[in-house]
Amino acid sequence: HARAWLARFAPQAGIDANTRIVVRERAASGAPVAELFREGRLPVTLLLWAISFMNLIDLYFLSNWLPTVMRDAGYSPGTAVIVGTVLQTGGVIGTLSLGWFIERYGFVRVLFACFACAAVSVGLIGSVAHALPWLLIVVFAGGFCVVGGQPAVNALAGQYYPTSLRSTGIGWSLGIGRIGSVLGPLVGGQLIALNWTNGALFHAAAVPVLCSALFVLGLAAVARRSGAQAPNAAMN
Repeated sequence: HARAWLARFAPQAGIDANTRIVVRERAASGAPVAELFREGRLPVTLLLWAISFMNLIDLYFLSNWLPTVMRDAGYSPGTAVIVGTVLQTGGVIGTLSLGWFIERYGFVRVLFACFACAAVSVGLIGSVAHALPWLLIVVFAGGFCVVGGQPAVNALAGQYYPTSLRSTGIGWSLGIGRIGSVLGPLVGGQLIALNWTNGALFHAAAVPVLCSALFVLGLAAVARRSGAQAPNAAMN
Protein backbone atom coordinates (compact mmCIF):
# COMPACT_ATOMS: atom_id res chain seq x y z
CA HIS A 1 0.00 0.00 0.00
CA ALA A 2 2.82 2.41 0.82
CA ARG A 3 4.42 1.79 -2.57
CA ALA A 4 1.11 2.40 -4.32
CA TRP A 5 0.55 5.70 -2.52
CA LEU A 6 4.10 6.91 -3.14
CA ALA A 7 3.92 5.93 -6.80
CA ARG A 8 0.68 7.86 -7.11
CA PHE A 9 1.82 11.06 -5.42
CA ALA A 10 5.48 11.00 -6.51
CA PRO A 11 5.56 9.35 -9.95
CA GLN A 12 8.92 11.00 -10.65
CA ALA A 13 10.51 8.82 -7.93
CA GLY A 14 10.27 5.73 -10.14
CA ILE A 15 8.74 3.52 -7.45
CA ASP A 16 7.73 0.04 -8.60
CA ALA A 17 6.86 -3.35 -7.08
CA ASN A 18 10.53 -4.06 -6.33
CA THR A 19 11.15 -0.84 -4.39
CA ARG A 20 11.97 -1.34 -0.72
CA ILE A 21 10.75 1.29 1.73
CA VAL A 22 12.80 1.59 4.91
CA VAL A 23 11.90 3.85 7.83
CA ARG A 24 14.93 4.97 9.81
CA GLU A 25 14.19 6.39 13.25
CA ARG A 26 16.32 6.73 16.33
CA ALA A 27 14.85 4.51 19.02
CA ALA A 28 13.72 6.36 22.12
CA SER A 29 15.70 5.70 25.28
CA GLY A 30 14.38 5.83 28.83
CA ALA A 31 10.75 6.30 29.78
CA PRO A 32 8.54 6.83 26.71
CA VAL A 33 6.51 9.50 28.53
CA ALA A 34 9.64 11.57 29.15
CA GLU A 35 10.36 11.52 25.42
CA LEU A 36 7.18 13.53 24.84
CA PHE A 37 8.96 16.50 26.44
CA ARG A 38 12.40 16.14 24.85
CA GLU A 39 13.91 17.43 21.61
CA GLY A 40 11.66 20.47 21.47
CA ARG A 41 8.45 18.52 22.00
CA LEU A 42 7.50 20.04 25.39
CA PRO A 43 5.41 23.02 24.17
CA VAL A 44 3.79 21.04 21.38
CA THR A 45 2.90 18.19 23.73
CA LEU A 46 1.29 20.63 26.18
CA LEU A 47 -0.65 22.32 23.37
CA LEU A 48 -1.90 18.98 22.06
CA TRP A 49 -3.09 18.12 25.56
CA ALA A 50 -4.80 21.51 25.88
CA ILE A 51 -6.59 21.14 22.54
CA SER A 52 -7.92 17.72 23.47
CA PHE A 53 -8.82 18.84 27.01
CA MET A 54 -10.80 21.87 25.86
CA ASN A 55 -12.62 20.09 23.06
CA LEU A 56 -13.65 17.17 25.26
CA ILE A 57 -15.09 19.61 27.81
CA ASP A 58 -17.58 20.72 25.18
CA LEU A 59 -18.10 17.30 23.64
CA TYR A 60 -19.24 15.74 26.89
CA PHE A 61 -21.13 18.81 28.08
CA LEU A 62 -23.20 18.80 24.90
CA SER A 63 -23.66 15.03 24.86
CA ASN A 64 -24.80 14.91 28.49
CA TRP A 65 -26.78 18.10 28.96
CA LEU A 66 -28.14 19.23 25.60
CA PRO A 67 -31.32 17.06 25.67
CA THR A 68 -31.99 18.07 29.28
CA VAL A 69 -31.55 21.77 28.52
CA MET A 70 -33.89 21.45 25.53
CA ARG A 71 -36.57 19.83 27.71
CA ASP A 72 -36.20 22.66 30.21
CA ALA A 73 -36.58 25.10 27.30
CA GLY A 74 -40.06 23.72 26.66
CA TYR A 75 -39.50 21.01 24.07
CA SER A 76 -41.11 17.61 24.44
CA PRO A 77 -38.87 14.70 25.51
CA GLY A 78 -39.11 13.29 21.98
CA THR A 79 -37.95 16.53 20.39
CA ALA A 80 -35.14 16.85 22.94
CA VAL A 81 -33.94 13.37 21.98
CA ILE A 82 -34.04 14.37 18.30
CA VAL A 83 -31.84 17.38 19.08
CA GLY A 84 -29.33 15.09 20.81
CA THR A 85 -29.43 12.70 17.86
CA VAL A 86 -28.73 15.55 15.43
CA LEU A 87 -25.65 16.45 17.49
CA GLN A 88 -24.25 12.92 17.18
CA THR A 89 -25.23 12.67 13.51
CA GLY A 90 -23.25 15.82 12.83
CA GLY A 91 -20.34 14.22 14.67
CA VAL A 92 -20.42 11.10 12.52
CA ILE A 93 -20.52 13.12 9.31
CA GLY A 94 -17.80 15.42 10.61
CA THR A 95 -15.56 12.47 11.46
CA LEU A 96 -15.97 11.09 7.94
CA SER A 97 -15.54 14.46 6.23
CA LEU A 98 -12.71 16.19 8.07
CA GLY A 99 -10.12 13.66 6.93
CA TRP A 100 -10.84 14.64 3.33
CA PHE A 101 -10.36 18.32 4.12
CA ILE A 102 -7.21 17.67 6.17
CA GLU A 103 -5.65 15.71 3.33
CA ARG A 104 -6.09 18.72 1.05
CA TYR A 105 -5.62 21.72 3.32
CA GLY A 106 -3.60 20.44 6.29
CA PHE A 107 -4.34 19.98 9.97
CA VAL A 108 -3.87 23.58 11.08
CA ARG A 109 -6.20 25.25 8.58
CA VAL A 110 -8.91 22.64 8.97
CA LEU A 111 -8.80 22.33 12.76
CA PHE A 112 -8.68 26.09 13.29
CA ALA A 113 -11.69 26.58 11.01
CA CYS A 114 -13.42 23.61 12.65
CA PHE A 115 -13.05 24.89 16.21
CA ALA A 116 -13.81 28.50 15.25
CA CYS A 117 -17.05 27.33 13.63
CA ALA A 118 -17.73 25.19 16.70
CA ALA A 119 -17.43 28.24 18.96
CA VAL A 120 -19.93 30.17 16.84
CA SER A 121 -22.35 27.24 16.58
CA VAL A 122 -22.28 26.33 20.26
CA GLY A 123 -22.59 29.97 21.27
CA LEU A 124 -25.72 30.34 19.14
CA ILE A 125 -27.59 27.32 20.54
CA GLY A 126 -29.15 29.23 23.41
CA SER A 127 -30.06 32.19 21.21
CA VAL A 128 -31.96 30.11 18.63
CA ALA A 129 -33.43 27.55 21.03
CA HIS A 130 -36.92 28.95 20.43
CA ALA A 131 -36.76 28.23 16.67
CA LEU A 132 -36.45 24.48 16.08
CA PRO A 133 -35.20 24.57 12.45
CA TRP A 134 -32.37 26.97 13.34
CA LEU A 135 -31.67 25.02 16.51
CA LEU A 136 -31.21 21.80 14.54
CA ILE A 137 -28.88 23.57 12.09
CA VAL A 138 -26.55 25.00 14.74
CA VAL A 139 -26.62 21.76 16.77
CA PHE A 140 -25.68 19.80 13.65
CA ALA A 141 -22.84 22.24 12.96
CA GLY A 142 -21.70 21.99 16.56
CA GLY A 143 -21.69 18.21 16.40
CA PHE A 144 -19.85 18.26 13.06
CA CYS A 145 -17.08 20.42 14.51
CA VAL A 146 -16.86 19.35 18.17
CA VAL A 147 -17.63 15.62 17.97
CA GLY A 148 -16.15 15.23 14.49
CA GLY A 149 -13.09 17.29 15.39
CA GLN A 150 -11.89 15.02 18.20
CA PRO A 151 -10.71 12.14 15.95
CA ALA A 152 -8.82 14.75 13.92
CA VAL A 153 -7.10 15.93 17.11
CA ASN A 154 -6.10 12.34 17.84
CA ALA A 155 -4.76 12.00 14.31
CA LEU A 156 -2.78 15.23 14.72
CA ALA A 157 -1.11 13.84 17.83
CA GLY A 158 -0.28 10.64 15.99
CA GLN A 159 1.18 12.50 13.03
CA TYR A 160 3.33 14.76 15.16
CA TYR A 161 5.19 12.08 17.10
CA PRO A 162 7.67 9.63 15.59
CA THR A 163 6.58 6.01 15.30
CA SER A 164 8.27 4.94 18.54
CA LEU A 165 6.27 7.52 20.51
CA ARG A 166 3.02 7.57 18.57
CA SER A 167 0.93 5.33 20.80
CA THR A 168 2.31 7.03 23.93
CA GLY A 169 1.59 10.49 22.54
CA ILE A 170 -1.95 9.67 21.49
CA GLY A 171 -2.66 7.86 24.75
CA TRP A 172 -1.51 10.74 26.93
CA SER A 173 -3.34 13.29 24.81
CA LEU A 174 -6.55 11.30 25.20
CA GLY A 175 -5.88 10.71 28.89
CA ILE A 176 -5.48 14.41 29.64
CA GLY A 177 -8.48 15.12 27.46
CA ARG A 178 -10.56 12.73 29.54
CA ILE A 179 -10.15 15.09 32.48
CA GLY A 180 -12.06 17.58 30.38
CA SER A 181 -14.70 14.95 29.63
CA VAL A 182 -15.34 14.71 33.38
CA LEU A 183 -15.22 18.45 34.07
CA GLY A 184 -17.54 19.40 31.20
CA PRO A 185 -20.68 17.68 32.55
CA LEU A 186 -19.82 18.63 36.15
CA VAL A 187 -19.38 22.33 35.43
CA GLY A 188 -22.38 22.31 33.11
CA GLY A 189 -24.53 20.76 35.82
CA GLN A 190 -23.43 23.37 38.33
CA LEU A 191 -24.24 26.22 35.94
CA ILE A 192 -27.67 24.75 35.25
CA ALA A 193 -28.25 24.39 39.01
CA LEU A 194 -27.37 28.09 39.36
CA ASN A 195 -30.22 28.85 36.93
CA TRP A 196 -28.05 30.28 34.18
CA THR A 197 -30.10 31.22 31.14
CA ASN A 198 -29.69 29.12 28.00
CA GLY A 199 -28.00 32.03 26.26
CA ALA A 200 -25.43 32.49 29.02
CA LEU A 201 -24.91 28.74 29.37
CA PHE A 202 -24.04 28.17 25.73
CA HIS A 203 -22.00 31.36 25.48
CA ALA A 204 -19.88 29.92 28.28
CA ALA A 205 -19.76 26.56 26.49
CA ALA A 206 -18.33 28.27 23.42
CA VAL A 207 -15.22 29.36 25.32
CA PRO A 208 -13.43 25.96 25.49
CA VAL A 209 -13.63 25.30 21.73
CA LEU A 210 -12.58 28.88 21.04
CA CYS A 211 -9.52 28.15 23.19
CA SER A 212 -8.94 25.00 21.13
CA ALA A 213 -8.93 27.11 17.96
CA LEU A 214 -6.35 29.48 19.45
CA PHE A 215 -4.24 26.57 20.70
CA VAL A 216 -4.17 25.14 17.17
CA LEU A 217 -2.66 28.40 15.94
CA GLY A 218 -0.23 28.33 18.86
CA LEU A 219 0.74 24.77 18.00
CA ALA A 220 1.56 25.76 14.43
CA ALA A 221 3.57 28.78 15.57
CA VAL A 222 5.55 26.84 18.18
CA ALA A 223 6.28 23.98 15.81
CA ARG A 224 7.40 26.38 13.09
CA ARG A 225 9.62 28.38 15.44
CA SER A 226 11.26 25.35 17.04
CA GLY A 227 11.57 23.39 13.83
CA ALA A 228 9.48 20.63 15.41
CA GLN A 229 7.34 20.12 12.34
CA ALA A 230 5.35 16.90 12.41
CA PRO A 231 7.63 14.21 11.00
CA ASN A 232 4.85 12.18 9.40
CA ALA A 233 2.64 14.81 7.77
CA ALA A 234 2.51 18.52 7.05
CA MET A 235 0.74 20.46 9.77
CA ASN A 236 -0.46 23.24 7.51
